[in-house]
Amino acid sequence: MNRVMVQPNPIKEEAVQVSRKLVSLLLREKFEVLALEEFRQVLCDGLEAHEAAQVRFMKAPEIYPACDFIMVVGGDGTILRIAPDASLFRKPVLGVNCGTIGFMSEIEPEELEMVRMVKEGSFTLDDRAMLDITVYDDQGNTKYTAIALNEAVVTKGFFNRVIPLSVIVDGQEVFQFSGDGVIVTTPTGSTAYSLAAGGPIMAPSSDCLAVTPICPHSLTIKSFVVSAASIVTVMPEYKGHQVFLSPDGDTYELQEGDTVVIQRSQRIFSLLRIKGQGFYEIIRNKLANERTASK
Repeated sequence: MNRVMVQPNPIKEEAVQVSRKLVSLLLREKFEVLALEEFRQVLCDGLEAHEAAQVRFMKAPEIYPACDFIMVVGGDGTILRIAPDASLFRKPVLGVNCGTIGFMSEIEPEELEMVRMVKEGSFTLDDRAMLDITVYDDQGNTKYTAIALNEAVVTKGFFNRVIPLSVIVDGQEVFQFSGDGVIVTTPTGSTAYSLAAGGPIMAPSSDCLAVTPICPHSLTIKSFVVSAASIVTVMPEYKGHQVFLSPDGDTYELQEGDTVVIQRSQRIFSLLRIKGQGFYEIIRNKLANERTASK
């Protein structure tokens, strides 16, 4: 594990500064450092000339087979954006938290030197399930596909009105309701939007998915958990309503007659773990940090 791709969040100044510091450290520790060509100026502007000359800048997708692992400097959103490519090429990710909570990030900026443990082989892989999302038109033709690590959200547009929709699991209708939408989440995504909408926290090793309604206009419609092998179908009733699909924050506008089908993907996303913390310890520490930051 000697060849590391550094992926900064280029629009967050703290992440840029930490990324430059990380590159310098990696070079001192005799790692081979790779980065996407688009980040050349972002990274090199803060490096010594001899350091910048040692970084190997490449284009996607060629960079992924060339690296052993990826260090993502930013928040969970930065990890979500690289997850599809990282999972496709089976490259594990070590996150450096420059976000607010950072449930998926393993180390803080002041802990960068812990990366030595990767070269020493002192790490474990934390495998996470992903979602395959497909949109079909009313003729059964595939219109759109996506893969997500956290969740797929079907939600209303910008107008202040609820949308009627049906949720079907393995061919059986579970409920119809009107509300702001519905979230289908992996265990990884259960600490994100679904949690804020009242969904359950699920350990990453859980073999299940959760379906969480968003602001349902009903007292009886609640979040529920299904087998990871289940196929969840969401059928909005459009009738002039603007409806969007959002896989991990991306946006796709649905059209009249579209149906969204969500199921567990065959792909696996892997996080590098070097601290040896358990999931519930991570949850406790991250939420404690959130409470402290809010004071």
